[in-house]
Amino acid sequence: MPNPRETLFQILCAAASLLLLVMSLLYGVRTTALNQEAAAAKEAVETLQEENEFLRVRCSGAWSLEEIERRAREELGMQNLSAEQIVRINFAG
Repeated sequence: MPNPRETLFQILCAAASLLLLVMSLLYGVRTTALNQEAAAAKEAVETLQEENEFLRVRCSGAWSLEEIERRAREELGMQNLSAEQIVRINFAG
């Protein structure tokens, strides 16, 4: 007949091994989930950086003098002054 202490020790070792195995599996699952979250966050950051660069370029182009002049002519119907439209005022005594 086996010694009760030996049997108890074997049961405790098996339980500890099983506990370590379960904890290892849970850690692996959690690590995988965190890696997926990190990858999704990295992708979102890259997408936002691309959008930010696009908007920065678009904004810088929207405020160039050429763009302002084009919009003034095409959208607002403005035109250059003619010599007849220029009025000079002399404020010197």
